[in-house]
Amino acid sequence: MQMVLLEKQTEFTLEPKVDTFYLVLLDKNVEQGNIKVDVSFKKAGVSCQLLFLGRLKNNSSWQLESNTRHFVTGTSCLTNVYLSQSEESRVDYFGQIYIDRLASQTKSFLKEQSLILGKATYNRSRPILEIFNNKVKASHSASSSRLSEADLFYLMSRGFKKVEAQKILEEAFFNKVLDSIKVELARKLIKDYLC
Repeated sequence: MQMVLLEKQTEFTLEPKVDTFYLVLLDKNVEQGNIKVDVSFKKAGVSCQLLFLGRLKNNSSWQLESNTRHFVTGTSCLTNVYLSQSEESRVDYFGQIYIDRLASQTKSFLKEQSLILGKATYNRSRPILEIFNNKVKASHSASSSRLSEADLFYLMSRGFKKVEAQKILEEAFFNKVLDSIKVELARKLIKDYLC
């Protein structure tokens, strides 16, 4: 599977011909951002992964959008959005999966997860499925959660300060993503981004 880092622009229109891992790393040095990724499957049998990953700093605001459109048989796409949100950060995510009536044996999944680290954060997620063929597998999910008080207490009882414990738990959140990625270049880029 080839790997493509999507960067230096805000809109991407993609039509993969081979199995591809697309990676979007939200710029940590930008307070506001807007990224839209459209993936159209027009070649049968192609498989893709699309990963948005970001650490939203205090008062940052992001608009994210992904649209995956399946027009032929046997394609698959896994779209993941993993974000951590600090004080007063905002994210608005729109994710759509479209499966055409001709796109049987398609598999397409969309998952958005946010880890809330601060107060007064805003997270709006709008996952949408449009399916016109009943011989497919597709799903969507969105969730946001805070750090577990029990986990924080456990780490603090082991001598970590609260800030250190929060950082360890945030790293654990992102390590779940790293563990699921098989493309070595993507793993390296994500590790560098998280440092």
